[in-house]
Amino acid sequence: MENLSYKQAARFLDLATMGIRAGEVEHLLEIDDREAWLNNQLNLAATSHVDRLNYQLQERGQSQLTQEMRVCAWLDLTLWSEDQLRQRMAYALSQILVVNDRDAQLSPYPDGLANYYDLLSTHAFGDYKTLLYHVTRSPIMGHFLTMVGNLPKAETGVNPDQNYARELMQLFTIGLEELNPDGTLKLDIDNNPIPTYDDTDVENMARVFTGWFMTNGSMLEPMESDDLYHDQDEKVVLGQTLPAGLTAEQDLDAVLDLLVNHPNTAPFVSRLLIQRFVTSNPLPAYVERVASVFVQSNGNLGEVIKAILLDSEVEVQNSVNKAKLREPILAMTHFCRALDCKPGSNGKVTYDSLLYRETFNQYPLGSPSVFNFYSPDYKPPGELANNNLASPELEIIDWNQTIRMSNLAWKLVQDNGYKTGSNSKQELYPKISDFTNIAGDYDALSSLICDRFFHGEMPVDLAPRLEALWNAKSTNNKPYAVAPMLYLAFVSADFMVQES
Repeated sequence: MENLSYKQAARFLDLATMGIRAGEVEHLLEIDDREAWLNNQLNLAATSHVDRLNYQLQERGQSQLTQEMRVCAWLDLTLWSEDQLRQRMAYALSQILVVNDRDAQLSPYPDGLANYYDLLSTHAFGDYKTLLYHVTRSPIMGHFLTMVGNLPKAETGVNPDQNYARELMQLFTIGLEELNPDGTLKLDIDNNPIPTYDDTDVENMARVFTGWFMTNGSMLEPMESDDLYHDQDEKVVLGQTLPAGLTAEQDLDAVLDLLVNHPNTAPFVSRLLIQRFVTSNPLPAYVERVASVFVQSNGNLGEVIKAILLDSEVEVQNSVNKAKLREPILAMTHFCRALDCKPGSNGKVTYDSLLYRETFNQYPLGSPSVFNFYSPDYKPPGELANNNLASPELEIIDWNQTIRMSNLAWKLVQDNGYKTGSNSKQELYPKISDFTNIAGDYDALSSLICDRFFHGEMPVDLAPRLEALWNAKSTNNKPYAVAPMLYLAFVSADFMVQES
């Protein structure tokens, strides 16, 4: 037993889920054991995005899958599934092992992309090598990074395509420059960064990824190898020799072993995951502790996420190294889960995609390139850059995006919040009756808002603004103060910046 405070429990769930639903903090307080909560989540079966996408199609009575349906299926599982940690982890992994539906070859296959997301979800708590193995064999990744159908130079007279070979190293495992175990840069005798690989490594790595083809032309089945079209000559990659005569499967296994066990991979991947879950600027000691778990567990991602969320750094007070801006789409999923948003007319699926393409500047499997929505090292000009602090999410947040998301929040609570919820299954309706039922009691109302959005502690600067909104309504009209109060809570910096 941990003797958790409400604030500790809420902070933890805020990081570990897609948003906190009513009663979840109280449930964790009853368990009083964050590790037990994590273990329970690790043992829950993955909910399937492909299954939910097909259910979307069935409920809509349509005949053709669309990318909007795929995003709505993602919203269904984000808002209502029990395997919250797995969904949260899959979303983080989707920003590391990137594919996107903007690719002309992939946009016609929402089921293929949902299947790729399921791959991330299924292996979210397994070992990183196995995850990379399945990612490598995915026809979605094969097309996105143009590895499918790669032939040896002996067949074509030109070097094999290097796209996947390069990004597997640069973005998925070892990064561009050598790292210390704590994620800081190694420097040579002239204080310059040391590259992790060179062009020859990329060329030889590309030879590893020859001889992989579509299975029956399917975007759902893993690619299969044909050793007749695999370069079986000797290859030297990152100083290690892959002997001649290896099959495509054997070369792949050897390369994944090499990359996952490279000293860079543990701190590189650990830092990226810490940034997605806890803080944009993790201290080197935090990275090293998590990276050590990565190494000791042979890259077990379940152990890694436990190390991230149970680390003492998560609870350090008033530290610039323990804060992050909410990603826009996750800010909205938190808002919707906090208000128990559901479709009207007893709808069973989300029809309302929240204008995702225009509202958030991000959506699942929708980044503009393999480099994700933002750089993990993005430092906005001004005070943050002057203090060498990163804030990746600010790279996609501008006034237009902020206004659009604020308007959406207002529509949800003001236009839909006071309706019965029986109007249209095309819309999402928040359950604000929890708030309106106690609207006559300011202390009770502000306390509930505080519990749902601020870890149980009312922000000092926000309190008088909320009270002013409440005071502006007459005694009989206090319920109509609820929507503007919820809206103000949502758009406040106190909500948008995650810190303890």
